[in-house]
Amino acid sequence: MTIKQRLYISFSLILFILMFIIGVFFYTIFNLNEVHNSQKHRYDQIRRVEKLKEYNNSFSWIVLDIITDFEKMNIVNKRLQKADELFENLLLQKKDTINNSESMKEKENLELIFLEFENTKKLIKQELYELVLKKEEKNFNLFNEKYDQINTLIQKLLIEEIAYLQDELNKTEKNTENFIETIKLELVILLLVAIILSFIISGKIIKEIKDKLYKLNEGVLQLFKDDENSIKVDIGENNELSEITNNLNSYLEKQHEIIHSREELLRNISHELKTPITKGKFLLENLKNKNESSEISNINRVFLDIEELTSKLLEREKLNFATLKSSEFKVSSLILEALSKLAIDDESKIKLEIKNDFYILADKYYLTLALKNLIDNALKYAQDYPIEIEAKNNRLNVKNIAQKLSNDLIYYIRPFTREPNQQSGHGLGLNIVNKIIQKHNFKLEYYYKDSHNIFSIIFKNN
Repeated sequence: MTIKQRLYISFSLILFILMFIIGVFFYTIFNLNEVHNSQKHRYDQIRRVEKLKEYNNSFSWIVLDIITDFEKMNIVNKRLQKADELFENLLLQKKDTINNSESMKEKENLELIFLEFENTKKLIKQELYELVLKKEEKNFNLFNEKYDQINTLIQKLLIEEIAYLQDELNKTEKNTENFIETIKLELVILLLVAIILSFIISGKIIKEIKDKLYKLNEGVLQLFKDDENSIKVDIGENNELSEITNNLNSYLEKQHEIIHSREELLRNISHELKTPITKGKFLLENLKNKNESSEISNINRVFLDIEELTSKLLEREKLNFATLKSSEFKVSSLILEALSKLAIDDESKIKLEIKNDFYILADKYYLTLALKNLIDNALKYAQDYPIEIEAKNNRLNVKNIAQKLSNDLIYYIRPFTREPNQQSGHGLGLNIVNKIIQKHNFKLEYYYKDSHNIFSIIFKNN
């Protein structure tokens, strides 16, 4: 298992614990909200039952007023009318109060209370009213006994109901406190577990990384001993550090290949130099017996050829280690700089067309060298003149009238490659051009159109 995978698993585990803590937090909020609603419900129910006590007291005052002023029918009628209003309001409250009961016991108790209120209504509306209307002497003792009995029962039932509701409310508050304390403890434990777990996991991963880095360092130190060219250390498979080791080994192998490639290049250079040197020796032998200026000119060309080859090889080698110094300049400036470095005997051989003079961000020295080589090749191998240099839409095209190349561009950008029938040149020009273009992350293209070989440098938009 890689270190990255272990980190992902560890992070997922800790994240799961944190999500669980968040879940507990929201669960707590939800439950506390439910508890709050339940408490509010019980407070409201207590207020409803307290209101019933007020109704009961009001009925007692009505009865007292009727018995005291039974001879004054207007007062009696007003009190009976008041009783009717209270009974109507009580009837409206009955449904709401019973429906909000939370247990069968509470519901039965409330139904019994309202039944006794019905009895109170009958007692006041019927028996008390009939006593008041009697002509003979009135005796309220029996009525008072009945009413006191019902009133006492209602008071008792109301007190029991309020006590029951208050007891349930106290239980809810106590359960809420216990619930909050439990949740606090659980959250603290979960946080501690998450912190301890993160320390253990991170410590273990850090120790593993340190051990692997130590082994990797030991492997790197092997490179300085006994001409080693690869790291030989076992730090396990399927982890990032083993990937680093493999990549480093790949890099060392690539470096070995580069060295081998340079050795091969030097052999090629040696081979290329042998021909002009042999020619020079032959011509010098002829000069011993002849005194001809043409021979001297030929020798000069041979050594100029050697000089040109040497110059191109140095430029090519410098490119491998060159650091680009970028600046912004116009394409017209680049073209003029490249043309100034060429010895052009007839300006009519070149047609210049700048359709839009765009800006380029690049190393002007190396880009001038690349364009100079392209123009030089176009002039050297053109079958007819002029050659064309065209700048437009972030492209710089160099065109000449000539036979289509027999191979793709990839063939000619390799060092020491040229057309089979080509005698002049060393096959390094396009290789140098391609290296410069690649270093700038630009693009070199070749295509053949309307009897023209066209080489294009495609610039990135600035």
